Amino acid sequence: MITTVAAFTMQGPIKSHTQALRAAALTATLESISDAVLMLGHDWEIRYMNGNAERLTKVKREDVLGRNLWEVFPESVGGPYYRAYHKAVETNTAVTFEEHYAPLDLWTEIRAYPSEEGLTIYFRDISERRAREAENHRLAFYDKLTGLPNRQLLLDRLGHALSLSRRNGRPGAVLFIDLDHFKSINDTRGHDKGDLLLQQVADRLNDAVRGCDTVARFGGDEFVVLLEELGTDAAALARDIAAKLLQAFHAPFDVEGVEHYSTPSIGVALFGRENVSIDDILKRADLAMYQAKAAGRNNVSFFDPAMEARVSARAELETDLRRALVNKEFELHYQPLASIGGELSGVEALVRWRHPQRGMVSPAEFIPVAEETNMILRLGCWVLIEACGLLARWAGDERTAALDMSVNVSAVQFHRPDFVEQVMAVLKQTGARPDRLRLELTESLLLNDVESAIQKMLRLRELGVRFAVDDFGTGYSSLSYLHRLPLSQLKIDRSFIWDALKEGHGAAIVRMIVGLGKTLGMSILAEGVETPEQLSFVMAEGCHYYQGYLYSKPLPESQLADFLHR
Repeated sequence: MITTVAAFTMQGPIKSHTQALRAAALTATLESISDAVLMLGHDWEIRYMNGNAERLTKVKREDVLGRNLWEVFPESVGGPYYRAYHKAVETNTAVTFEEHYAPLDLWTEIRAYPSEEGLTIYFRDISERRAREAENHRLAFYDKLTGLPNRQLLLDRLGHALSLSRRNGRPGAVLFIDLDHFKSINDTRGHDKGDLLLQQVADRLNDAVRGCDTVARFGGDEFVVLLEELGTDAAALARDIAAKLLQAFHAPFDVEGVEHYSTPSIGVALFGRENVSIDDILKRADLAMYQAKAAGRNNVSFFDPAMEARVSARAELETDLRRALVNKEFELHYQPLASIGGELSGVEALVRWRHPQRGMVSPAEFIPVAEETNMILRLGCWVLIEACGLLARWAGDERTAALDMSVNVSAVQFHRPDFVEQVMAVLKQTGARPDRLRLELTESLLLNDVESAIQKMLRLRELGVRFAVDDFGTGYSSLSYLHRLPLSQLKIDRSFIWDALKEGHGAAIVRMIVGLGKTLGMSILAEGVETPEQLSFVMAEGCHYYQGYLYSKPLPESQLADFLHR
């Protein structure tokens, strides 16, 4: 009705008073509605435009009425508006769509209705709604700090890339990037400076990849780069891009006037026709990244199946280890320690794990896992209680009352604030003599917070507990603090004993350690003595004690009793 009356009004003079009233009413209605309105004739001439249309299009009615639409708005020729309006006319079907009009930076919602008289177009400004939608999309799919795609958008793109690669066979890759020692800038300069570094890292990563690649912030100081369409030599191209990413970190970052150097560890996982899930490919890249860290950081590592096997084995070992603590699958073996003349001087308590399926598991395999997971706290406490319990029982037998009990202490245990109190509680609980207990520490353990270490050792030394440095020579001891530590013994690492009779430097190192120990008033124990020749050597060099298979292997308590009373 509106289109018909308006067109009739514009086609010729008003034939009756009724028609004039209808045209006036129609015009008033079109001027009052919130939509902008354009009415076009069959030759695309503009026959009517209301006030809202003037305001949105920035043109005056008197300047454009009667003119061709595409002459007034030439930028639209061939574009979405042009195609949609022609489709409406050619098919005699209404069209509805949303489009951005670039010359005015205007988002419009369009409804165009064809009729016998021409085309009537209703449109409105939806720029604010579109801006809100764009902002919501940005918040949902882009990282607020760096502006990079976030985890959600990465997962969407990665899922699409995996599906496409399975179909067309064109390989791609995921690069998992973690900043080395990022925690240091947060700890020393604050999280705001860490955020500034992350923003600059994001810019450099974006600059180092191809335009078709996706750089996303995965979380914290972790970034992921998705490479698609790598071609036939996918591994080489992925390696080249990873090398560019490493190179992007060579120059220092300017963090509010202070130069800061940062390096990345990068793990690479390739994908192609293999049916691999999003989680699996990210897991592979993550495993490769940790391999890069293990190789010294600031490095690139490619995933290989052996990594996954190692991680699975480690996870299984951790699960078994937790069960073993509950089921009491651990036991202590004791390796006798001898004076250089061959008399028994004590034992070293060594934990063993009797796995129900695997049998005896090497401490070298499970102790690192126990330390990483803090299970060493519970295990170490159990070892100390068991060893001190035996030490207390020895006190009632004159043949064993003078023997020492050596117990290894991990760094995780020693650096607990309540370590001294725990040792004191075990001594009180078991009734063991403190002066017969020797705690063995590693050099690297003592390097961390030397002053605190000295205070803990002095408190226990006052009770009579003694200390030895285990595997001496393999760490980085400093004479500036070594002489301050209340140590009673240095234990020479077995590797130097084994090397001493060869052409290496073992003999010279043993002589230096013996000389150092004697100068500082400590006894010297040689570890790993397995042959008469080795024993003769350590005797000649002035060692006071030794241990090793030549004297005795580690023994369970039942066999130790026979050894002690032989």
